[in-house]
Amino acid sequence: MTQHTTQHLAGRWAWRASLVVFLLGLLFGGTGFSTAKASVPPTTTIPPTTNIPIDEPIEGGGVVDTPTDQSTTVPAPTNTVPVSCFIPTPVQATFVGRLSASDRRTARFEVTQMRGGSLNGYSVANLVDVQYDEDVRYLDLDQSYIVAVGIDQSSGVLYSKIRDPEPLYGGSQVVGVNSGVKCPEIEDAVRTLTMDARSVESGVLAPLKNAKTKLGRAILLPFLWVFGGLFGLATIRAFVVTVYRTGKRAWSGQ
Repeated sequence: MTQHTTQHLAGRWAWRASLVVFLLGLLFGGTGFSTAKASVPPTTTIPPTTNIPIDEPIEGGGVVDTPTDQSTTVPAPTNTVPVSCFIPTPVQATFVGRLSASDRRTARFEVTQMRGGSLNGYSVANLVDVQYDEDVRYLDLDQSYIVAVGIDQSSGVLYSKIRDPEPLYGGSQVVGVNSGVKCPEIEDAVRTLTMDARSVESGVLAPLKNAKTKLGRAILLPFLWVFGGLFGLATIRAFVVTVYRTGKRAWSGQ
């Protein structure tokens, strides 16, 4: 009986100890959850700021309204060339060529070296025709030149030049004409140069520098014609005078 009572008391104490441990666990668990929940700061929504105009006082009373929009508009730069200004033609190709033939307006070059661009569709067997108009007279046969060519917008052929074209009707030098337009200085690269990158001689006597025979003939022939004519007239006059005197003597019987 005593042994049974002892076991019964031990069981009751064990159950009570388990209950105490369970209650302590619930107590400490709830406290930790409350502490963690309290440690999280509450979220606060901040309304967006609004630009409120501030009235600034000025001397003598009154206020000045400060504009809220402080943005500055920067105009975009313009690269427009005035319509009345000359715009050079782009260079289609640059090459070194030997002048093999020419007529009154066109020169035919034998291309010996390409410096840039393309001559596709314009050259046949390394020969290319370039239009010069009146400037072709300044080129010498069998001479090599550095030729930069462009495409003529009206005819579609290759062209180059030696001299700068003169403005029509004197340009802005006409009396009473003053457009006031300032044109940008744009270099026209469509040009023919010598092998040392100098301008081809285009003076008044330039076409005659390699035509000494023609120049001498042009100077001597008029002189010879005039001298020959005077000599012929003098000879005819002397012949007529001699015949007249001879006839007169024969008529008078002398």
